[in-house]
Amino acid sequence: MQDFGDNNYNDNNNKIGSVTEYAERSSVGSVFGLAKKAGALRIGSELVIESVRKGRALHVYISSDVSENTVKKLCDKTAFYNVPATKLNLTMDELAHCIGCMHPTAAVSLTDKNFLKLMEKCLKDSDDTT
Repeated sequence: MQDFGDNNYNDNNNKIGSVTEYAERSSVGSVFGLAKKAGALRIGSELVIESVRKGRALHVYISSDVSENTVKKLCDKTAFYNVPATKLNLTMDELAHCIGCMHPTAAVSLTDKNFLKLMEKCLKDSDDTT
């Protein structure tokens, strides 16, 4: 599990994202979009917690600007059920845009092992380029 420190990615004033940041966002968004269409993605903190409880979630992804209370709730649940959790470099609005939702999205979980492998590859490739 990655560090859930006090990162604030909301301050986008006068900042230009790097090419690797854009590549990471587009590939992550593509995987989430495909997983959503395939029915292998749970969207929103309550549905994510439910999928963790039922043993369906294979990995939980949390937006960067989620409240500390929600992060604690998600991390406690994932730790108890031994489900890995990763904090993304995407805000709730950016994550929602990636998956085609109209409302900000705090967390998503993947429930298919093939999409999980693809996501891990995308995240690994973006880490290798930085």
